[in-house]
Amino acid sequence: MKSIKKHTQNLYVSLGSETDVIRFSQLSNNAQLEELMKPAEFLYIQIKDLKEAKIICQNFIEYFNLGGSNWIGGRIIDEDNNFIASISYNGKIWDNEDWKLAKEIEIC
Repeated sequence: MKSIKKHTQNLYVSLGSETDVIRFSQLSNNAQLEELMKPAEFLYIQIKDLKEAKIICQNFIEYFNLGGSNWIGGRIIDEDNNFIASISYNGKIWDNEDWKLAKEIEIC
């Protein structure tokens, strides 16, 4: 009898922000400086599950004081760059990249 090995894919979540160019000119000098100091590139963090990804995203958003218009991270992929889920600014987890088709994934 053949034994079947459990294959587990590594999962990664993207973290990232972008400058809110629409309201940038309306900000004070200090707020503009804070806006410019936010990370401008994607960072991928290995995660063990969706729950950990959600916590990491929420911590990133809080640490960098991001608004909904700044947050561009939350895409969860496997090691082959296949889409698994996405985490929106409000912490909800979605099963599709197309928001018109996406259904929320509930985690315990």
